[in-house]
Amino acid sequence: TNGEYDWLPVAALSYPWLTKDHPDPRGANLSRVARALKALLTNIPRLGVFWDFGSLHQHPDPANGVMRTEEQNALFKQGLGCLGTLYSHQHTTVLRLTSFPAGHNSSCFSPLLAWITGTNVAEYFDRGWCYTEQSWAGLTKAGYLSLDLGKMHAGVEYGCYSLMRDCTQAGGRCPPLLPSAFAAELETKSFTNGKDDKPLVKRLYEA
Repeated sequence: TNGEYDWLPVAALSYPWLTKDHPDPRGANLSRVARALKALLTNIPRLGVFWDFGSLHQHPDPANGVMRTEEQNALFKQGLGCLGTLYSHQHTTVLRLTSFPAGHNSSCFSPLLAWITGTNVAEYFDRGWCYTEQSWAGLTKAGYLSLDLGKMHAGVEYGCYSLMRDCTQAGGRCPPLLPSAFAAELETKSFTNGKDDKPLVKRLYEA
């Protein structure tokens, strides 16, 4: 930890992918996360960010059959095994992007259009991976280290403490769950690849 403060200069991002193949095709979420990071860095000298799309090997071009190499796939699986530590560690910060950028919601996409374009309009709280990351964040860390960026107000120039204040309004940290309670609630959540991901996250949470 850093001196008198109980935190590590590590943040893990929890957010819903906007499309099947790319989490943020227009950079809208990147802009919102950058705004939050700028605020945090007014009081924190440095901060490393885990963002799954950039931190773990992705399939380069799955639509055209270009997939990860065997070596990349091994590193990807190794990274997945560390997710629980990143999100649940007592002194890391979890940034939860719980709202969609403007123009991305179910009212803007019919089911057919969403299917054709690969757009995912399932809400943050209805998604399996987001629920898992939020549950990890609720295990041991202080509330001010689990920030709901969906509560940021437009047009506000945030500093570190004002960001923490707004992003923990009405509670930023959910109560910790036993593995059995977590598994039961997980059955109500959606996954893009539920056949593989649902049993995986159950194992990761139990670990």
